Amino acid sequence: MLYYAQALANKNTQVYLLTCSSSPINHNSFIEIYPSVFILKNNNITQNFFGTFRFVINLFKFSQESVYEKSFIFYPSPLVYLEIIALFYLKVIKKCSVYYELNEVRKYSSTFHEKTSLKHPKYSIKKIIYTSVFSILEFFLRYYDGLICISTSIETYGKKFNHSTIRIPILTNPDLKKELSSNIYSKKESFNIGFSGSIHPVKENLLNFFKVLGELNKNNYDFTFNLCGHIKKEHYNLLLEQIAEDFNIKEHINYYGNLNAKELSSFLNQQQLLVIPRGYTLQNNFGFSTKLSDYLDYGKLILVTDISDNKLFIKDGLNGFIVPADDNDKMYDKLIYIINNYDNIYDDIHKNANDTSRNNFYYRNFYEVLFNFLFKPVSHSA
Repeated sequence: MLYYAQALANKNTQVYLLTCSSSPINHNSFIEIYPSVFILKNNNITQNFFGTFRFVINLFKFSQESVYEKSFIFYPSPLVYLEIIALFYLKVIKKCSVYYELNEVRKYSSTFHEKTSLKHPKYSIKKIIYTSVFSILEFFLRYYDGLICISTSIETYGKKFNHSTIRIPILTNPDLKKELSSNIYSKKESFNIGFSGSIHPVKENLLNFFKVLGELNKNNYDFTFNLCGHIKKEHYNLLLEQIAEDFNIKEHINYYGNLNAKELSSFLNQQQLLVIPRGYTLQNNFGFSTKLSDYLDYGKLILVTDISDNKLFIKDGLNGFIVPADDNDKMYDKLIYIINNYDNIYDDIHKNANDTSRNNFYYRNFYEVLFNFLFKPVSHSA
């Protein structure tokens, strides 16, 4: 949302970013973090129904202070009643323009990695509830003035409910100055492969990727797989202890924890290859990895699977590498090719990756389409 805000912000458009808060909402409550982009100084999150209702009312009152035309964009929230209250109050009662960022199909994203089973009653009940709630919420999509989607699959899905739907990919800023630390997140005399973000064995297909790394080790390739990001304890034990031990690659794996922005920049900058090895799941098919635009900003070699919109942006051997999802043999062959030819292919792919980031994900490219969508709406039909 921050890059959406920066894309929209100019001298005639002010953007205010805030979450469901019990803090006062007035002009003195905000600080300007970028030109024409404001956030609340003190944001006391509220998670109860009545606090949420007061927040929406206060938000509307604050919007009335502006002399300009206004629109509201709602980002998916764990507080499902926030979306319902906001839509009813702002759209139905106050006749405002209200938009929604449909960045995932949540019924496919909730507790996605296991099937319902009598052997796991607590999990199964939770999954049924989540799927039912988010399926019901899809009914309300038709009442928004428009939907903003991050992938072609979600765009097609969203248009089933609301014809006023556009696609805006994950945005970034290739000109952002990257702060780097002196900490080391790579291993000398080794080919360094990096992965950042939430570390989930199934969603990110890391179980299969570790198997591929095991084959690299069997064939005496000197590599190091460096990871950073959030990981649950049970996933740490499964992936970084048990699976790594099973494939005899523990000495090739380094986990650096959940890094802050400066350290993450240092981490990514030190890798030779950055990977997104996701397999096919409904969540991955309808989603779009935020890591892709982040990785491209660093001009590193990138290896992704043919999931979601990756093939729209990554051209194999030109600005990165792409292999079929869930194909360990193709993944292995591509890793071998990259390692063996790294010095010869790096310069061209580095330049092309930077160009891809600037041409396809730079937030400045999306001002006009976002502004026209939010403030010059066409006729909507359910």
